[in-house]
Amino acid sequence: MADNPQQKVFEDPLHEKEIFASEVVGVAFVHGNVIVTLANARVEGAGRGKPAQVRHVISSRIALTNVAASQLLQNLQGLAAQIETAAAALKGKPH
Repeated sequence: MADNPQQKVFEDPLHEKEIFASEVVGVAFVHGNVIVTLANARVEGAGRGKPAQVRHVISSRIALTNVAASQLLQNLQGLAAQIETAAAALKGKPH
């Protein structure tokens, strides 16, 4: 039986760590898995006449199986289509 995400029930315990990223540093294919490296821009050292320093710090790496990477791609493509539809509606153009 093929996995159908719409038939699955997912639990959301609300205590799992969340990952925030302001940058995608890179994506690679390593040992059959897709690795996504994420980073955050951190501002430090501002004050007393000192300019702020921006540091780019790796925040996490996500390793995805081929199946999970495919699911991510499909979801991102669906999101992109929604964004394009909304943008076209705002411009008054048919989509």
